Amino acid sequence: MSDRHATVVMPRGAAVVALLAVALGAAQGCAKPVKLVPAEGIVEIGGTPAEGVVVQFLPRPVEGEKRPSSFATTGAGGTFRLMTHDGKAGAVVGDHAVLLIDSLEERRPQGAGPGKPPRLDSRYTSVKGGLTATVSEGAGPITLRVPAATP
Repeated sequence: MSDRHATVVMPRGAAVVALLAVALGAAQGCAKPVKLVPAEGIVEIGGTPAEGVVVQFLPRPVEGEKRPSSFATTGAGGTFRLMTHDGKAGAVVGDHAVLLIDSLEERRPQGAGPGKPPRLDSRYTSVKGGLTATVSEGAGPITLRVPAATP
């Protein structure tokens, strides 16, 4: 019998989203489901619409409710449409912590010289970054405006 090992390489942004999905799914347990509403918007970095940004909405917990997170990746023009990790369109009504991860950020090998500067400040990859949004039924698009990263 031979030893075979497979290595799965995942972009950092996708790995963070996958890890959050597993952690949040395990934490939700057997709670009553809540209604999802359509939620879409635009991400602007330094006033410019940003393509290729992973957007993660993490709802504030409510006792006794199953509150799934929602995510999307921005397309052309920085637009996004949220969906849950189990493929349902929309997001839970209420306040959310918002994470942003730049899937287009250049990641250079260790020891390599400087590359293209990041568009996003790394604080937006954490709930401690302070970015929040409110999802409301029948509301218009959500605009997420963040300053460009400073070199």
